[in-house]
Amino acid sequence: MRKKITSIALFALVASMIMGSIPNYVYADSQSDSLIRIASQARDQVKIQLSKVDATQEIKDKFKIGSVEIRLLIEALKNEDVPTARQHFLSAMTIFNEIIQQISEITSTSDATLSSSQTVVLNISHELDRLERYIDRLKGIAIKNGIDIDSSYVDKLIDKARNEIEEENSAAITSTIKEIKQSIADLNNSLREKTREYTTDRAKSLAEKHLEDLDRLIVETKDMGVSQGTLDKLMEAREHLNSVSDASDVPQIIDQVKKLISIKKQFEDTKIQRIQVRANQLESTYERLSNHADDLPELNKAENMLLELRALISEKKSYNAIRVINSLNDLLNEIENSIRTEEEVTASEDKKISNLADSKIERIKIKIDRLETSMNNLVDEIEENAAAKRWLDNAFSLLEDAKNHVDDSPEKALKIIMSIEQIIKRIQITIQ
Repeated sequence: MRKKITSIALFALVASMIMGSIPNYVYADSQSDSLIRIASQARDQVKIQLSKVDATQEIKDKFKIGSVEIRLLIEALKNEDVPTARQHFLSAMTIFNEIIQQISEITSTSDATLSSSQTVVLNISHELDRLERYIDRLKGIAIKNGIDIDSSYVDKLIDKARNEIEEENSAAITSTIKEIKQSIADLNNSLREKTREYTTDRAKSLAEKHLEDLDRLIVETKDMGVSQGTLDKLMEAREHLNSVSDASDVPQIIDQVKKLISIKKQFEDTKIQRIQVRANQLESTYERLSNHADDLPELNKAENMLLELRALISEKKSYNAIRVINSLNDLLNEIENSIRTEEEVTASEDKKISNLADSKIERIKIKIDRLETSMNNLVDEIEENAAAKRWLDNAFSLLEDAKNHVDDSPEKALKIIMSIEQIIKRIQITIQ
């Protein structure tokens, strides 16, 4: 537009120079044709520009007047009336310049309007981008927490708004944006409610897990013989947590879980120490029992359990360590009862020997009876052990020999008995 306006102004300048250089008494035909051509080109260019804008009636009327001035210009030149021709030419060019200025103003206004419209569309596009990012954040929160939300409707609205932006349908875009915002609000409310439900369920699940841990911890405290005060504290914590885990008050549940974790930590910090103390007590019991009877198979089993217990304590596997402690304690109690019973039997037999006879022969006979009983018990224990069988057969043979010498040679019978006792010990070591 600016280039064409400049062209018209140039036409007018050239024309004025031509007109100014032509004397009134001389006017060549070629110069007349130039003026007509310049004026006609100016008119044609203005006409083209008018066809591209919504011109007012005033502009259209001016164009008609400018066209009339050109016809008058042509007539004046035919009559060789140079001053009049100059007047009509300058009038036509002035009118066309005014029209061009008005068209320029109309175009500037239109461009400004278009720019304003584009700015509105651009702002709406940015707003749509912001809303879409917010929707994506809501989806991310839902996925992270394992919550299912239906965003298909708002996704369709986003696509619809994109199409309306491309079509520059500002009225439709505004309505769709409003609908998108309402859908986002509904989606947000739904997510908030489901998040609340999820948080409540998660808190209850957490409480149930800690209740199970607490039940196990209470059993451990009983097995380890901790103070009643510690046990009461654990029982109280369990009651409080159980009372709130049935409700939907998440803060209370979380508060009780935190208190329970604190109590558990206090207990865990000293549990290994208490287990170590208990293990030391059991080891002392084992050593005491070993001094009374070092030939019992159960003592070997107890020793292996002590080795396992030490390893579990070093690895801080408290639960398994407590299990071994309980089993080892039961085993040591059985061994102690067995030794006590045997000692009582021996004492009873010794008393019986003393009461039955004071003679050496009677005591020898009693020893022979005890040896025979022990040897008969070994028959089932040696099973397929060939060496043990040979030694036991030899022992039975010696036993018969001892019986034969009780009355005539008590001393020889005692020596045979000592040999038999050595053989029995060797058999017991072999079959262990």
